[in-house]
Amino acid sequence: MELPSGEKASEPPVIYLATFDMDATPPVGSMLAYDPMEKAGELGLRARGIVLTGSGLPIVLCAIDWIGIGNESQDAFKNALADAVGTLADRVAIHTVHQHDAPISDFGAERILKEAGLDPGAFESSYQKKFIQNLAAVVKSSIQQAIPVTHIGTGKAEVMQVASNRRIPGPDGKIQYSRTSATKDEKIRAYPEGLIDPEVSLVSFWNGEDPLAVLSYYAVHPQSYYLTRVANPDFPGIARYMRQLEVPDALHVHFNGAGANVTAGKYNDGGKENRVILAQRLADGMQKAWEATVKTPLDPNTVDWRALPLELSPAPQVESIREEIKDKDMRWKTNNVQKLAWKDRWEMGKTIPVGCLYLGDERILHLPGELFVEYQLAAKSFNADLSVHLAAYGDYGPFYIGTAKAYEEGGYEIITSPVTADAEKQVMATIETLLSHTPVRPLPSHPLLTITTTDSEPEAVTNLGEWEVSKESVRDSMQKVMGKLPSRDGLPAPILTYLDTLVEVNFTKYTVSYESFKNITGYAFLYLPHKLTQKKLPGMLVLHSTGDPGKRIVDGQTSLENRAVARELAERGYVAIAPDYPSYGDLIDHDFSSDGFESGTLLGIWNHMRSVDILQDLPMVDPERIGVIGHSLGGHNALFVAAFDDRIKAVVSSCGWTPFDFYNIGEEAAKRYGGRLGPWAQDRYMPAIKNYMPDKNIPFDFPDIIASLAPRAFFSNSPTGDGNFNIKGVKAGIKIVEPVYKYLGVQENLQVRYPEAGHDFPLETRTEAYSFLDEHLGFSPSIHQNP
Repeated sequence: MELPSGEKASEPPVIYLATFDMDATPPVGSMLAYDPMEKAGELGLRARGIVLTGSGLPIVLCAIDWIGIGNESQDAFKNALADAVGTLADRVAIHTVHQHDAPISDFGAERILKEAGLDPGAFESSYQKKFIQNLAAVVKSSIQQAIPVTHIGTGKAEVMQVASNRRIPGPDGKIQYSRTSATKDEKIRAYPEGLIDPEVSLVSFWNGEDPLAVLSYYAVHPQSYYLTRVANPDFPGIARYMRQLEVPDALHVHFNGAGANVTAGKYNDGGKENRVILAQRLADGMQKAWEATVKTPLDPNTVDWRALPLELSPAPQVESIREEIKDKDMRWKTNNVQKLAWKDRWEMGKTIPVGCLYLGDERILHLPGELFVEYQLAAKSFNADLSVHLAAYGDYGPFYIGTAKAYEEGGYEIITSPVTADAEKQVMATIETLLSHTPVRPLPSHPLLTITTTDSEPEAVTNLGEWEVSKESVRDSMQKVMGKLPSRDGLPAPILTYLDTLVEVNFTKYTVSYESFKNITGYAFLYLPHKLTQKKLPGMLVLHSTGDPGKRIVDGQTSLENRAVARELAERGYVAIAPDYPSYGDLIDHDFSSDGFESGTLLGIWNHMRSVDILQDLPMVDPERIGVIGHSLGGHNALFVAAFDDRIKAVVSSCGWTPFDFYNIGEEAAKRYGGRLGPWAQDRYMPAIKNYMPDKNIPFDFPDIIASLAPRAFFSNSPTGDGNFNIKGVKAGIKIVEPVYKYLGVQENLQVRYPEAGHDFPLETRTEAYSFLDEHLGFSPSIHQNP
């Protein structure tokens, strides 16, 4: 792998766009959201979207003519499309247009119903899982026809006599009437239009004079009438079809905005003739927005994507759904079980990613649930210099998300909402953070990163699939010095022997042993919290520094007050395991000459991966949320194990690294160890380094390892006075690594701190590291104060 030199790009980067379009109509006889499907409408249902490449990892935007896709189904869609184009799931936005005569998808809701011995009904997933596979294949093939984007077009226009606010208050300020999508009561239809966003906005992508795609955004419940047993896209789908006929060279993709409290009820009494009338009115607005479109050249340096986790608080009544489902019909279940699935995920610490696409001065927000229109209007008014477009109906798990005031007013949406009034500050804080961000990196020209194999010329890295080749080359280089890691195929988790137990106030500490490898025993402290703040907790692998006490160092059993990391993480509510490194602690008499491993470092990596096996096998641990932290010896061993183990999602290295060229232990120590790099050549580390002394280049270096961790999260504590790992080297190495994280679009995942300290892990920096782990492992600690 060749890392970027930081030199100025010779050619400007190019943004490419691919479009995809696929039938999303289920087979006759399957379940729509509320009824069995008897036939498909003439237009059917579509799944449409775009893939943007050239600004870090690919970005996928997809809108589907279904009522909702929530929770575990969102995971499945995002992971499949991310794998298809080689990107991160957080860079995939999956939305529904929310038509009601269409499928609903939530694998979590299906699981809950099946576990209760009930028919999954509308949540039955056989067709949906096949659909995901087919959609991924279509998206993957689309990128082969990607076309350069030279311009962005934006336009907006008012849509006349379609949207009206559904919430009509009485004299006491409480909601008196609900103006549904089809309002038959003339008196209710006669009330004023109320608060809406009357604008439809368009974002179009161009190659010169040729339009490639048009994205439209309009906030309204998309029903004229439903419960027909006919799968159809209702009036937004018809309007989209009309525009597709008018501008056939561009793919038209429609996103529903924050329309939770907006319907067509004022202008629709449910008469079937109104469907085409509403469609024509929306199409007219789209046409006017198209005619008002202003094209501007697209500066690739201003194209960016950012995603933030949104944590909403569940309302107390959500849990009652678990009992109610036993006696309710399928229509009720369709509207409620996904709320319970969302609450279960919340209890596991899972948040909802909220993304924003940055295109010059354009901002496209991608939000979950059924949002009130107030959120859309607030986002659009946030900054007069920005043009904001909002797509709601992303993750359907949280259902209706009202404003704080709405929870005082009541009404249908609030009665059925699974979130609390705190949602307003939670959603608005996320929106404001995303809208405040400005892309600051100029993107380097391709290739920024290159991969080199023995049989080919260097190739540009444009996606995670190609990046895996680069990462594998780093592992290969490490094994030239460390030795070949044994195969782990079919390896079960170790069987633990509990040697001792100590019950503390907030956790129980177990001393355990286990067979790590044939004739090799591992020893560790295992910390299990008493209070489960989440149904599944993140697990932490905690690696000790150099010292005969071994794991007792991170347990706080020595005079080193800033080393009790395992105990502090256990106090915060993490499940933690702290193994001994060979030749320390209970392994102090380890014989490196007979263990069968080519280096102590390699045995350490093996043992540490076995510790991850233990964590993942614990029923209270979420196997998708594993981190590693270590100081000094543990600091570079944290890097080594993470380089080989992709199950580790977040890495903290304290005083653990500097490039080998900067490693200098002083003249006297160099003589004692046989050279400047002599300490690395000890039996307990990598004896093969002797072959590269005194001045040959070692096949790998620490910047290579850290770069190979990307896009995973990495935090480095590198004190200014560290005599072991030179800070000048750290800063030089970080300059090499930063462009990798920037290129992949995850620069926030790389954090370095330079405290005024010696070879130590000071309290303030340690606290920052713990917060970093909390954020990237999706954890709300049980103890929020400093460790």
